[in-house]
Amino acid sequence: MFKEFKILFALLLLISLVPLAAQSEDAGNTGFDTLKLIYSAKTMAMGGAVTGLAENPAALSFNPAAILRAPHRKINATVMNHFVGSAGGSIEYINPRDTFVAYGASLRYWNSGSMDRTEISDSGELLETGESFGAQSLVASVSMARFISLALDFGASAKLILDSIDDASASAVMFDLGVLHHTVNENVKVGLSLRNIGFQTSYYSESKYKERLPVTYSAGISMRMNPELIAAFDIGKAGGENIIVRLGAEYYLYPNLALRAGLKSNAGDYHMGSILGYSGGSSIGLGWKTGNIDLDYALSSYGDLGFINQITISYNFGS
Repeated sequence: MFKEFKILFALLLLISLVPLAAQSEDAGNTGFDTLKLIYSAKTMAMGGAVTGLAENPAALSFNPAAILRAPHRKINATVMNHFVGSAGGSIEYINPRDTFVAYGASLRYWNSGSMDRTEISDSGELLETGESFGAQSLVASVSMARFISLALDFGASAKLILDSIDDASASAVMFDLGVLHHTVNENVKVGLSLRNIGFQTSYYSESKYKERLPVTYSAGISMRMNPELIAAFDIGKAGGENIIVRLGAEYYLYPNLALRAGLKSNAGDYHMGSILGYSGGSSIGLGWKTGNIDLDYALSSYGDLGFINQITISYNFGS
């Protein structure tokens, strides 16, 4: 049974990854775009190149299969700043119950902060109203990963997203699917994921206008170069975006101190002419372990738009 399941699922994933060969014709034209945000300092520091990274609880929202071989139960919380006064955060729990199955759950939140409300005059000028409004997003998810064979792990997540802008709101139910392949070379792992597939359950307007979901395809590979260094490569496409290539690396300078760096191929999107723009798409970070506590920090550059900071603190049960 599992053999037939593996073949069928592999074929479905390969078919689903065909759109990676196409460029986006509707850049930015999706709803629920906060699903594209990263809530993990480790993942952010490595440029998001974690689809093929094994034993990685930080990849819960990238490839749920990666939680299966995590060494122990873990809970972590992340806070981040975003643009124009917005901010977000998350809390995640991973429970690798045994060799064959693992569970996870997460709650992610984003808030735009207060924005001034304006109106457009008949002549096209912006008029101040003296009022303000905001936007929020809340995503709750549950995940499961299962052992298929010594060479393959499978994972799936179900999630509910609630978005609101001013006094209007919308919601959707979505699913993520992922596989992680352990190659004959134990230092090389390959991951595939299909995320944000589902359906809208409520709408911003009475007309029930359907938002395009930010369906995301990604494939990744990780290579452990030596006991201290691991490198990762991802290629992926999200709805409303072009193909993005991601590179990431993690190096343990000491047993309890990791250095991380990442780079994304869409750096040009954030370059508007200043020197700062050349740093767009790059990220750096640190990871520090002490006892049962992990502390991770990431700084990611969006060029002329500015920087995003993330801090993740984790508690490892039984480590």
